Amino acid sequence: MELKESKKKILIVDDVPKNIELAASILQTKNYNITFAKSGSIALEKVKSIDFDLILLDVMMPEMDGFEVCQHLKDDENTKDIPVIFLTAKSETENVIKGFELGAVDYVTKPFKTDELLARVKTHVEIRKKLEEKKEIEKILMETIDPKEQHQLMDELGVENSEETESLKKQLESRKAELENVTLFYELRSQMDKLIQDKSPVARMEIRHIKEMISNLFIDKSNQEFHRSLKNNFPKLTFDDLRLCSYLKQRFLNVEIAEFLETSPEAVYTRKSRLRQKLDLTKDQDITEFLANYVY
Repeated sequence: MELKESKKKILIVDDVPKNIELAASILQTKNYNITFAKSGSIALEKVKSIDFDLILLDVMMPEMDGFEVCQHLKDDENTKDIPVIFLTAKSETENVIKGFELGAVDYVTKPFKTDELLARVKTHVEIRKKLEEKKEIEKILMETIDPKEQHQLMDELGVENSEETESLKKQLESRKAELENVTLFYELRSQMDKLIQDKSPVARMEIRHIKEMISNLFIDKSNQEFHRSLKNNFPKLTFDDLRLCSYLKQRFLNVEIAEFLETSPEAVYTRKSRLRQKLDLTKDQDITEFLANYVY
């Protein structure tokens, strides 16, 4: 099942116009639909009429600070699920924990670093997207099981008999399981970013544990068929190559992949170049697009 893809809507809330302009200029390179608000009260008005996919929220603002705005968002049934990323100066990082306690999913320090901002936004937009797709699949599965709704659903999907219905249900269940894995992947990455703020030995141990879980997640059964097909078609691929393919399949940036492989973005670029040769790609072929659309 293909769900309609729409341009993701992001609200930037900051009382400093230059900060809004900089964040917007970075995000617009990835085709996000940007809206802005120069105060918390204006932001709360805008969320009433627009269903945003993510909100970038400045902490320090006059009249109503970011914490108060976040509290209002999380108290409202219509906006509580919108992911909030706090924008904070380096000197304000002690407020990060308070932001997480209020329900924020992440934070980005100012001045913005392009790769970091894009990576953080992409992560949480994708989490929301996967969760919404999962809910839609669950809804359709329930309708498929309910005899009262089955005939209507079969007509809408062009399914003519019960065998096709059962086949559809199996496909949806498989897609649902895949989405659960991918969502877990993103959630683990988010948790890792939060733990990095704590420099204690226990936190560092937890970060290593989460990294191990993340690595295992992309080498588990959900990717065995993908890896097996790649290996059959491209015998030169190593175990590390296949792991890199898994990350690229999910369209992660070099800076994100570097975090998981505990290396530098430059090293990832070099590895991608070698991988491109092993996959027999031409200069005009994008390796990420190739793996994201790879049929196996």
